[in-house]
Amino acid sequence: MRFIKKWCSFTIHKVTQKNDFVNSYVYFSVYPTKILFRTMKSLVNEVNNAVTESLFGLSFAFPQLEYQESHKVVLMPNLQERKHKVSLICGGGSGHEPFAAGYVGNGMLAAAVAGSIYAAPPSKHISYAIDRVSQYNNTGILMVVPNYTGDCLNFGIAIEKARQKGLKISEVIVNEDCSIPKEEQGVAGKRGLTGIIFVMKIAGALAEQGLSLEEVTKTAHHVLQNIATYSVGLTACAIPGQSPMFELGEDEIEVGQGIHGEAGYEKMKLKPCSEIVAFMLKRLRETLSLKSGDSVAVIINNFGALSQLEQGIVVYDVVKHLRSMNIEPLRVYAGLLMTSLNSAGVHITLLKLSEDDKSFFIGCLDAPTVAPKWPGCVYSISTESSRKVVQDLIVRAVETIGMEITLELQNLLKQCLKSACESIIQKENHLNDLDRGCGDGDTGSTLNRLATGILANLDKFQFSHPSSVFTELAHIAEEEMGGTSGALYCLFFTSITTELVSLSEKKGWLQIWARAFRSGLNCLIKYGKAKPGDRSMGRTS
Repeated sequence: MRFIKKWCSFTIHKVTQKNDFVNSYVYFSVYPTKILFRTMKSLVNEVNNAVTESLFGLSFAFPQLEYQESHKVVLMPNLQERKHKVSLICGGGSGHEPFAAGYVGNGMLAAAVAGSIYAAPPSKHISYAIDRVSQYNNTGILMVVPNYTGDCLNFGIAIEKARQKGLKISEVIVNEDCSIPKEEQGVAGKRGLTGIIFVMKIAGALAEQGLSLEEVTKTAHHVLQNIATYSVGLTACAIPGQSPMFELGEDEIEVGQGIHGEAGYEKMKLKPCSEIVAFMLKRLRETLSLKSGDSVAVIINNFGALSQLEQGIVVYDVVKHLRSMNIEPLRVYAGLLMTSLNSAGVHITLLKLSEDDKSFFIGCLDAPTVAPKWPGCVYSISTESSRKVVQDLIVRAVETIGMEITLELQNLLKQCLKSACESIIQKENHLNDLDRGCGDGDTGSTLNRLATGILANLDKFQFSHPSSVFTELAHIAEEEMGGTSGALYCLFFTSITTELVSLSEKKGWLQIWARAFRSGLNCLIKYGKAKPGDRSMGRTS
């Protein structure tokens, strides 16, 4: 970080090598009497292809894993052998690698679903993973879901659809973060962090033993009651091609920094590692009511940019401080387990090992697994039945449903959609800047994907039937946006469609539109849990 104490005019430059392999971004922020200069670098080709290319890379390194490209799903081989064993499915936004695809394999996950960077996977992709796993499974599926609104919404949609099909399925929502005080957590509650790895490992071990879905699910919830995670960040992350999510002073750290790059609960002065670890363990000990003589299992997770030297020092200090409190760490796992792009920082997760649970939990943690990012993986050995990449060849037909409208109204509806989409695309960067103040800085990019998808399909819409148009809008929102926004817009458009289909009169279109849009807003309130005063999306409509 460098400050130049003078006024000057400036230009923002993007410097790109000819092969677009290394992008260098230069950012300038103007303040009175000083200019902040920062250069960000990333090894990417096209940002929009980053997740797909990264998952291809995983499948090349561990070629026995099956990668289904069109749905961004990674599956273990030999699913047909799990007919009498519970299967686990997990997933979430990308940018946290090796979570979750790195934990696919006997003893952990049967499948993992990846969303875009920091965005939950669409429910359609999750449903695909469920369908693939349930094809051979009659024992049941446990969905392991990190507690973020987008993940809960999209996994919830997929779970409910699976239940409609009669599939035996249950879920555990992992929410073990103790970095942020309860009164500051908001409606969504505690976040799901690296404690999810303990849940997957123990539940996966029990599934391998042949326990029932009810028994595996009950144990997963029991594990959840005995884990807590605390996080501290040294630097903010930056999505490739964007500026950092927030600013930290040279002598500051972020307490409770999130895995999606969001700012934490508070800033505090940088201190020696030993003092920071002691601060974190104090809160963890209080949360789990640990006392002298207790035992724990530990995860020390590297956000991604912390050096291995520093990571080793954190492990040393964690073990040293626990033992000074007469709390014995019986198992210690450290590494890049659930990252946050290029952030520097750590999670410390403790699993309380009571006398009743100690041997049971340790047995599950020590049980063999071939998941590539858990020690002892053998999937990196290539075989004749190697990596599989499956293309989705299904072409959707555009349905014609609901009432028909006049040609004049058809043209008006088409022009309104076109104008709105063009405005969104034009304001992408401005919307990202607004979102960066309190979110993860991608609102403009997310809405751009929606607008671009609509414009690309505009001539295919059945404008003669508004219900068909909103059905297509819901599909595009779910497919192109992902995350919380994708789920919310999908729900909004779907509810409008339902209302329009239910109508029979063809007059009074102002009132019809008002009723349809009110139905959409009510649906958002129902599933999104927003209420008046929350400054939510619904308040702008």
